[in-house]
Amino acid sequence: MKTNLLFIITLFIALSTIAQDKLTTKTGTLKFEASTPNFEPVAATNNSTSAILKEDGSIVVLSLIKGFQFKKALMQEHFNSKKWVNSKKFPKAKFVGNLDGYNVKDVTETGKEFKLSGKLTFHGVTNNVTTTAIVKKMDGVVYLETKFSVEVEDYNIIVKSKLAKKIAKTVNVEVNLALK
Repeated sequence: MKTNLLFIITLFIALSTIAQDKLTTKTGTLKFEASTPNFEPVAATNNSTSAILKEDGSIVVLSLIKGFQFKKALMQEHFNSKKWVNSKKFPKAKFVGNLDGYNVKDVTETGKEFKLSGKLTFHGVTNNVTTTAIVKKMDGVVYLETKFSVEVEDYNIIVKSKLAKKIAKTVNVEVNLALK
């Protein structure tokens, strides 16, 4: 009986250790903003962003395009249409990268800044992205926050001339993840 109990405890500890090699979320937040002065805000939020962060610092972030919520339904409809991001043909945005020098043991409640570099795929186009990320650890949860900008034209999104004043050429992106 004691041997079985010891085996079960050892197995539980081993499985817990193995499970610790990656942290995940399905409720991350990805926001973007492409507003210009004097016009209606062009911004959306996706609260169903998935991510996996491995202990070696490699990270994958995935957002379904139709998950972006706008304040106005018509703007959301236009965003998803064939004329813009064509969410039927290109249903997701994906980032695959690495936090340079990441070690979860170095991360505290006050946070630590890491260089984040990788490849962002959006609208069927993949480009390199390099930025910084702040990583904090509280109560067993690792929080990752980052901001960066991308150019609309770098992802083959064509803004018609009559809308050029209303939509910024540079899109500001913000990612917030709570990984367990």
